[in-house]
Amino acid sequence: MDNKNNIINIAYCTDANYLEYVAVSIMSVIMNNPEQDLSFFVFVYDVTDEEINKLRSTSDKIQVISIDKEEIEKYNNDFAIKHLNRSIYMRLVVPRLLKDKVEYFIYLDADTLCFDKIHDINSIDISEVICAASHDSLNNTDIKNANRLKLNTSSYFNSGFLYINIKNWLKNDIEKKANQILFDRGESLPYPDQDALNIAIDGNVKFIDNRWNFLFNWFNDQQKDIFFYQKETLPRIIHFTGGRKPWYKEHTGLSQQLYLFYHHFTPWQNTEMRSYAPRMRPTDYRVYSRQEAKRGNYLSSIKWYLKYLNTKLR
Repeated sequence: MDNKNNIINIAYCTDANYLEYVAVSIMSVIMNNPEQDLSFFVFVYDVTDEEINKLRSTSDKIQVISIDKEEIEKYNNDFAIKHLNRSIYMRLVVPRLLKDKVEYFIYLDADTLCFDKIHDINSIDISEVICAASHDSLNNTDIKNANRLKLNTSSYFNSGFLYINIKNWLKNDIEKKANQILFDRGESLPYPDQDALNIAIDGNVKFIDNRWNFLFNWFNDQQKDIFFYQKETLPRIIHFTGGRKPWYKEHTGLSQQLYLFYHHFTPWQNTEMRSYAPRMRPTDYRVYSRQEAKRGNYLSSIKWYLKYLNTKLR
């Protein structure tokens, strides 16, 4: 148990598709916390030894832990929720697998970047709760989601950042409860893992400042270009929810430049950026059209809008 000496433990879960992004997220934490003792636990599933070694070579602070196939594949018996991403289940087993190693840890999604010191996490008291988390809305207006899930509280958290008390998590059997909810209702939950965790933990959570898990989409277009320079309001951790991630080459701008800066310090520094094109949806065409118009690129804006109309008229 090594929480006593103020070391901060951080866990990620990933399959082969997100290894590179986990490495970048880890590097952003390390570079913004040069004096902080850090320990990273990366839980992987279906990843080759070669890729594991590549991830390990990012930093000597990283421990890679392979999750047994059985842990994940038991979910495949239930055809109804096959479409759910495996990492949903991976995160539920992490507290159990870490229980003899640490008391508290931060769980982080792979699509996060750190921009500030995180030592203050050690002064957040979670001894009486299962975890600390941030609201899923900027003005703490979670009531719609809380009502939708019939929670006993009016608050609803985003599960991309969780500061977890392992003892209380295990005592309350959160893994089993959340799994049961996914089996019973997974199909009907719009945000399956996040909804299941909100139901399972229902109110036994300490809400902390949104700067611990600031959703990138909360910025308006102008803020997206200047957020890094606003030191007094700069989030500690920015969470790039949704499809338009900074690691796709089409998503240019400040966040992509910052992503590439941290990317440069990982073993993936020479890996080409992927294209978002195969994943694009009509809503993306419309967003690009609007962005290009704002930048004064009217020809490009019209091209994107025509693409959008084309998909609508098909």
